[in-house]
Amino acid sequence: MEKGRASDFLRAGFGETKITPPLGTDLAGFGFYLDRRANIVRDELKARSLCLQGDRETILIISLDLLSVSVEFADRCRRQIAKETSIPFKNILLACTHTHSGPAVQPLPGLGKINPDYVRRLPSLVLEAALKARANLEEAKFGFHAEAVEPIGYNRRLNSFYPIDSWLQVGICQQKRRAIFLLNYACHAVTLGPTKEISSDWPGAAVKEIEKSGNKALVLQGFGGDIDPVTYMNRRLGATREDYYLCGQIIASRALKSVKYTNFQKEVALKSAENRIRLPLSVFPLASLDRETAAALEANKQFLHASRIISLWRKKIEKHYEAFAASPWLENVPVQVIRIGEMQILGLPGEVFCSPGIKLREKFPALMTAGYANGDVGYLPTEEAYLNPDDYACYCAPKFYGLFNFTPKIELTLIEESSQLLSSI
Repeated sequence: MEKGRASDFLRAGFGETKITPPLGTDLAGFGFYLDRRANIVRDELKARSLCLQGDRETILIISLDLLSVSVEFADRCRRQIAKETSIPFKNILLACTHTHSGPAVQPLPGLGKINPDYVRRLPSLVLEAALKARANLEEAKFGFHAEAVEPIGYNRRLNSFYPIDSWLQVGICQQKRRAIFLLNYACHAVTLGPTKEISSDWPGAAVKEIEKSGNKALVLQGFGGDIDPVTYMNRRLGATREDYYLCGQIIASRALKSVKYTNFQKEVALKSAENRIRLPLSVFPLASLDRETAAALEANKQFLHASRIISLWRKKIEKHYEAFAASPWLENVPVQVIRIGEMQILGLPGEVFCSPGIKLREKFPALMTAGYANGDVGYLPTEEAYLNPDDYACYCAPKFYGLFNFTPKIELTLIEESSQLLSSI
């Protein structure tokens, strides 16, 4: 797609559907084999969709109140939506807010048993939200603004407020009767801790606050792989609904405030691009498997049932070792960029640490960074993080994805690939 092409007169539409699972469904995240079967619904989970249509292109952005989905699942949903709407596959972004109080959807051993009936129904619910947005297009003006936010997150690896991404990125579609807010902030949606409550956590609370003003909203979780809510600095367990509602209120108030500082345009260029890349894996000699297994068991002994995860990991490594050794890469990793006027969205499929997004924004200032976008391949750490041999994201988390660790070069790979694709549109 060539740069400098004429802008488009914009139309925007919003759609949503409930994706709340039935009670008794396993919830995802927080630890291994915790038996977190949902026993109460604190907040309904939603699939929310924003459709943007110009004279030449149509863009569809979908946000799901879920922990994560696999790349294969995301591809299947995006293909189905593309078929039903005629919107190009590369123009469809499907991202999760990463709430840990939602159902298990992605097959990750120990992190929640999947409800197969729910997962079978989910693509049709996502499609329904997309079709509603497509069917409700109205003339709109678009504007982008970045607003500094009182930290609701801190760097959990360093127990510090540095580095964090303290900026709320806001895209606003201003229609005649209302506005549709696209919110982007980086912080794990884990406020409640490992309870058995279904909740959309702070992203859902932010949307509800926006809705009180008569408007609509959806959230793209930022690059917050190393960012937890500030409440965790006081105590990891025991946070309440009031805590994540406070976070949501802060986000929503800053977004609503940004309206008066936003320059709205009727003519807005819509562009998109997507590449599939491969990420480097640290494949050790098979003869080292015993030593690596013992080291993993020692490093993760604080996690209940970690030995079960490491045993499953070892079996997968043994089964597929020749393939890994012949090609030490994780293939088919989607990198997607979308341009809406001056604003750009970068979607990466995993738990990206905040620093790469901060570095990329130095070159691309009007940048939204969407994690858990079009799938989830695991934590995507910084090179510096690999210097700590006990780092959970670098050395433990790959085990429940059945992978070797990524190499420290992963940060540079992601920045280079992302920068190249952002520059192309």
